[in-house]
Amino acid sequence: MKATDYDGDLSAFLTTYRYQPDLTKSLDGLEKSFEQADVNKIVLWKVNRYAQLSRETLEELNGVVDLKPGSHKSASKAVSALLRERGVDLPMASTLLRFRNPRVFQIIDGHAYRAISGADHSAFWGSTIESKVELYFRYLDDLIDLARAKNVDFQALDRMLYEFDKKKNGTLKSHAGRKRPSVNAS
Repeated sequence: MKATDYDGDLSAFLTTYRYQPDLTKSLDGLEKSFEQADVNKIVLWKVNRYAQLSRETLEELNGVVDLKPGSHKSASKAVSALLRERGVDLPMASTLLRFRNPRVFQIIDGHAYRAISGADHSAFWGSTIESKVELYFRYLDDLIDLARAKNVDFQALDRMLYEFDKKKNGTLKSHAGRKRPSVNAS
């Protein structure tokens, strides 16, 4: 049915609109000239990738800054907190951790994971938070070992693996059709 053919009140549909409510309200209230940060928020709103972290999770994330290389397992609470946030799964959590402390954390994505494990990244979806934390820590252990064995900089390894996998293994298998969880459950 086309909206022009609908005999009812179209505005009644607005009562059920719940898309990114806090961010939508914030963006609707923008009256100043846009800055790049505003554009970034709008883009993230559109692609449904905006993650509003709780104060507690931000504290956990900021707490990993002083960790030393190889001590990633002591950040279990921070990784778990990130994975409990709406819109955050293992690739996003690892990205936040990597930019907070690249000496300890690296990004896990489909390409880098396949370059290390030889397997696709389906392990990211549908598993428990504890399983994802364990997978991520094994991945980091493997990266530490690889950095030593190949005499490469750990801090750049996720980027090397991303490019290596794209060139040597091609595109990732599409996981279209698989329903990804909207909120991670433990």
